[in-house]
Amino acid sequence: MLFKNILIFLFFLSNINLFSEKFKGYEVGDIEVVGLKNIKEKLILKTVRAKKGKIYYEEDKKEDIENLINLGSIDRASVETVSLDKEVSQKNYELVLDTRTVKVIYTIYEKPYIKEIKINGAKKISKSSVKSEIGIDKDDFYDEMKLKEGIDKLYSKYKEKGYINADVKYKVEVDSQTNKATITIDIVEGERVSVGNVYIEGVKSFKEKKIKKLMKNREKKVFVKDGFENDIKEIENFYKNNGFLNFKILASTYTIKNNKVDIKITIDEGGKYYFGDFVFSGNTLYTPQELSESVEFVKGKLFKEEKLNDTIKNIQEKYADKGYLKVFVSTITSIKGDYVDINFVIEENYPIFVRYIDVEGNKDTKTHVLKREIIQKEGDVFSLSKIRRSQEKIFNLGFIDNVELIINPTSKYDEVDLVFDVTEGKPGMLTAGAGVSSKEGLMGMLSLSHMNLFGLAQRLSLNWNFGKRVSDYSINWTTPWIYNKPTSLGISLFNNRRYKSYSTTYSAYTERRTGGRVSIAPRFENDKYSLNFAYSYERIKVYDVKEIYKNDIKEGTSIQSSISMEFTRDTRDYIWNPTKGTKFSLGLNLYGGLLGGDIDIYKPYVSYSYNKKLFSIDEYPFVFSIASRFGWVKEFGQTKEVPVYERYFLGGADSIRGYNSNGQIGPLNGGTVYYITNIEFKFPLAREKKRTIVQWAFFFDIGNSWDRFRDINFKIGSKTEQLKTGAGFGIRFTTPAFPIRLDWGYGFNHKPGESLSDIYFTIGNFF
Repeated sequence: MLFKNILIFLFFLSNINLFSEKFKGYEVGDIEVVGLKNIKEKLILKTVRAKKGKIYYEEDKKEDIENLINLGSIDRASVETVSLDKEVSQKNYELVLDTRTVKVIYTIYEKPYIKEIKINGAKKISKSSVKSEIGIDKDDFYDEMKLKEGIDKLYSKYKEKGYINADVKYKVEVDSQTNKATITIDIVEGERVSVGNVYIEGVKSFKEKKIKKLMKNREKKVFVKDGFENDIKEIENFYKNNGFLNFKILASTYTIKNNKVDIKITIDEGGKYYFGDFVFSGNTLYTPQELSESVEFVKGKLFKEEKLNDTIKNIQEKYADKGYLKVFVSTITSIKGDYVDINFVIEENYPIFVRYIDVEGNKDTKTHVLKREIIQKEGDVFSLSKIRRSQEKIFNLGFIDNVELIINPTSKYDEVDLVFDVTEGKPGMLTAGAGVSSKEGLMGMLSLSHMNLFGLAQRLSLNWNFGKRVSDYSINWTTPWIYNKPTSLGISLFNNRRYKSYSTTYSAYTERRTGGRVSIAPRFENDKYSLNFAYSYERIKVYDVKEIYKNDIKEGTSIQSSISMEFTRDTRDYIWNPTKGTKFSLGLNLYGGLLGGDIDIYKPYVSYSYNKKLFSIDEYPFVFSIASRFGWVKEFGQTKEVPVYERYFLGGADSIRGYNSNGQIGPLNGGTVYYITNIEFKFPLAREKKRTIVQWAFFFDIGNSWDRFRDINFKIGSKTEQLKTGAGFGIRFTTPAFPIRLDWGYGFNHKPGESLSDIYFTIGNFF
């Protein structure tokens, strides 16, 4: 044993230098770049790791070559080091393998630089469009693979336009002296091919014209060869979703003659059927009653194959929620007269467990910041609902553009590894906007925000809202987790000045609020429930009161000290622009009393919003949303009357659009009770990376404010105590910092002489 230990010790001594040499390199005395013709040396030196006076390690060579190739302009590169006569600096003696400095030589083999692109024969497609399709242009570096892919795209473009016989050839000439290339693209477009006659044989239950309308390749239309198979599929889907269970395409052909295409399709409609009874077999995990919740069709209704497929998908997802990822669902159909009975045969197999969970794709965000949002736990059974909720929670951080789930098998048949592959968006941005209103005049906002400070999902924003009636400055900071717990902490400081309405005067006095707010909000059950506690301290100054209102509105400064408490239940999928789910809030704001300050009042409130995706066109969701709010304010203690600036003056962008807040809704001196409902139908105009960034909205608003509870009246009309309604349309912009709304509203219950409509520009949403 002693002898063995001595041998190990001697082996360690003999190899200690080898271990130490592994972590040594060479001091760079000079850098040389060889082979450049069209690339600037400055770019190479900026890309590589070798720097004069610094240590250059052997493993740096491989990394340098990879980085150089990734520039896209270099075909291949090599690196070598040559010893110089110059001694290394004293500070690097312990870090180098050689006491002499080295010259690092980079030999670069450039890709040809594109000097010119010649396009011959392009008439039906512009030369600029040709260049756009092929994806390369003058002053790029030549990439043969990219050019071939571009030529394929160009072929597809010609086919889309009906030039199915178009021919494209190219040649590349490279000047060996300058390494500059000239690309010549020769195009023979041929004649455009259009559809002549379309014959559909076997149509009995519908007009032949109706079936032809399902096709893109119709008479007199441009013939799109690649769309022919899709036309066949559209016809098949139409029949199978209109009761024709046994529909078949017997033949489908097309012939081309004199630049005309004749299409012939022969079909067998089969019989027309309706949904009958359904049963389940092979199920042990769920009862037939539980599985019935997944069925999309109703007995007696017309047979639709898409309803059947949706049912199978629902059953699979129900099983996947309990870990049965390998469940297999098949159907056995039996026809009884005009009805189709369906037996869903289920092979449950076995539950799958999650061995390991990782996050990839994040560059700026700390991995633990994303992993803490994942509610699926390692060692637990796979749950589809937990996976989806985890994706929603990561999205709701606000700076993630996409979250894809990758399921990797392991050596065990009943285990998988999960990877959440995220795509980060831009966490910080400068946002500016402006709008014009007939009453508000020019309005605008300027915001500097960051939603992922230090990679920890902390939010910081500096905001300035300006306009004729508003001048707001604020700074806000929040962190979603404290002490590794799902509890948010927020701090705000603000200095706001606004012209306020009273009676029939739009700018009756000026109000300035200066103060701060601290909030803490623990969340429960994976953010479904939350409690929000906040303390605010404000200095409120009322000044520049119009002469006619000086008996009603007192000028001066008061201190407002308050706490707020709110309980929230939130099931929305995406808090910035929800497409489904609800939010219910019940809260109370308490001012004064034991908290001090000059004002003793309390404000209870309740709010509810509901969002539902009605349907989608491709990835564009059409969403219905409704939100209702009800609340009141009451004085107590030393305060004998609710101050004017705490009363409810409805009308405008955040309440009932189509009205202004100068006495058009509710009592002239403001209400102490209010009710508002806002309804919107929204659909996207532009989407980016699965996120709606611009959308169109149509809305309807209803509500009022009253001086007392006994004044509440739920009739619609122009009288003071009656509900007011308004409608209109608007456009929504979803930014990483906040949503922006631009609306036009029209009021239906105005009094004589009032303005009937207005334009509103504001930040935030109702839902």
